Amino acid sequence: VRKINSKITGAYNESISGVRVVKALNREERNLQEFGVLTGDMYGAGYRAAWLSGLFLPVVQLISAMGVTAIIWYSGRQGIGSISIGGIQAFISYVIFMLWPIQEMARVYAEMQQAIASGERIFSLIDAKPEIVDQVDATDPGTMRGDIDFAGVTFYYEKGKPVLSDFNLHVKQGETIALVGPTGGGKSTIVNLLCRFFEPREGTITINGVDYTKMTQHALQSRIGMVLQTPHLFSGTIRENLAYGRLGATDAEIEAAAKMVGAHDFIMALEKGYAEEVGEGGVLLSTGQKQLLSLARAVLAQPDIFIMDEATSSVDTLTEGLIQRGMETLMAGRTSFVIAHRLSTIRNASRILVIEDGRIAEMGTHQELLQERGHYYRLYTQQFQQELVEQFKIWDEDPLPAATKMVGAAAD
Repeated sequence: VRKINSKITGAYNESISGVRVVKALNREERNLQEFGVLTGDMYGAGYRAAWLSGLFLPVVQLISAMGVTAIIWYSGRQGIGSISIGGIQAFISYVIFMLWPIQEMARVYAEMQQAIASGERIFSLIDAKPEIVDQVDATDPGTMRGDIDFAGVTFYYEKGKPVLSDFNLHVKQGETIALVGPTGGGKSTIVNLLCRFFEPREGTITINGVDYTKMTQHALQSRIGMVLQTPHLFSGTIRENLAYGRLGATDAEIEAAAKMVGAHDFIMALEKGYAEEVGEGGVLLSTGQKQLLSLARAVLAQPDIFIMDEATSSVDTLTEGLIQRGMETLMAGRTSFVIAHRLSTIRNASRILVIEDGRIAEMGTHQELLQERGHYYRLYTQQFQQELVEQFKIWDEDPLPAATKMVGAAAD
């Protein structure tokens, strides 16, 4: 019953959180049918459990009544005077006292079965062994500023299917490294390894000359700021979410971080400002607003290393400009890694790496890679052509704003 109930709860939460997708794909009827199957299974399992529970108690009571009947029948058979009324009462009490613990055991057994079903899932998580464990003599170097080296790094999720193969990269302190390339090429794996969410199967990663496996995970991860493609906000106020990575931050520091990335204006435009509730997962805010808050949160945490994973892939051009300026503020003086599909956001990167099949296919600045006319050149020209087509469409609808945008693009 508990297992089926957990499936029902999961399906319910999934349908509510993904209600827009459900409606957009016209899946209401299908989801309702699948939910009906689950509730039908729940009804069947609950009915069987209730039937067995309801059967057991009458059986115990029947045995108790039969015991009392047997005592009365036996006493009658012995004849008058052979047994007293008190003796009969004592025997009946003994039978009842003997059967009462059996009834209690049945009740406790039913509760234990329910607890075991829940406990199995809990203990499976408790007993799971983490793949990444700190060494006994792991240290906290105090800072993660310094050069970063990937030396002969090979990594795979499934043996025999390497995602990175003999990957080598030297990053100087303060450099901004942009990672581009096809999906599945290994870009996200590189930053996941740097964050030590995974460790290399072969090779080493060093920070300031120290193998990062000799550092504690807390020392490393607490000094890395990360902004993801789909930033996650927690239920609570904007102020609470911004201070999530640095709980002791003052209101002045929180507002300063928001101003640095261009988030302060939209926050103050909200009814309650920094006290505005964001809802579960930030559902009450737009994607661009969540990205700006995520950037402000990273600024407030004051990381030594900054990572941005396709953070502008699903926002409009205006919001992209705000995020871009916030990125430049955050990356100033910090070693940064940027994964981007919109190549216009990485033109100022120290180096751009084209990652294909777990290797560096091309490397250089924006201008150097354009001059090589390789894979990056093809990607950039293709995106530029698409942007031109979009601008011409806007021109047909409203020529003045479109002209302004194109003049701005040319100036860039």
